[in-house]
Amino acid sequence: MKSNKAIGDRIKAVREKLGKTQIDFGLAFNPPVNKSSVSRWEKGETLPSAKRLKYIADLGSVSVDYLINGSSLSLMATKVLLDKAVGGEKLTGDEQKKLAESQLDLRATASRLAKNSSEEIRQSIEQQRELIDKKPLSILSGYSLSDFLIFFNLVRLYGSDNQNSEMAALLNMFRQIANGTIEYDKDDIIPNIDKFLSSFPVGKDTKSSK
Repeated sequence: MKSNKAIGDRIKAVREKLGKTQIDFGLAFNPPVNKSSVSRWEKGETLPSAKRLKYIADLGSVSVDYLINGSSLSLMATKVLLDKAVGGEKLTGDEQKKLAESQLDLRATASRLAKNSSEEIRQSIEQQRELIDKKPLSILSGYSLSDFLIFFNLVRLYGSDNQNSEMAALLNMFRQIANGTIEYDKDDIIPNIDKFLSSFPVGKDTKSSK
């Protein structure tokens, strides 16, 4: 049996699949459930009653066992069922339910990874802020950081998807070279820098940022 948090992630996935807010989702029950109760379910702080868990499963076209234990379908088995459906073959009721469960699991996993990534990013930024507090920036370092942030936001806000991807890859490479994780290889990095810089300027009205 999975943790309460995992069950909560799947309940949230059902709600989001239905396109409902926590308030609207709670109103679907008889008697209605308030927003705070739905929030506690999704956080794994409490669990719905057996009756309500069955109702949530029905709303999501999944089984109660799925809500508790997760999908038993492998990625390969999921692909087989998707190929059948796309090819026009009729899926059995059990196959439809298993496919729905697998897709909900993917939704729940993606949501969890996005949340965890955001928390890691915030922690990393906070660590860098603490380092600056311990060793205040010199005037030169301050201008360098300001220029970097301006450049970073120009690409982030106005650059293409390719420019953003290439910037992320280069920054990650610079960081790894700086901390000794990888060795500097000019034959690898210079062509990538040249390709990135050749794509400028970013697609924006440059006068608007001045």
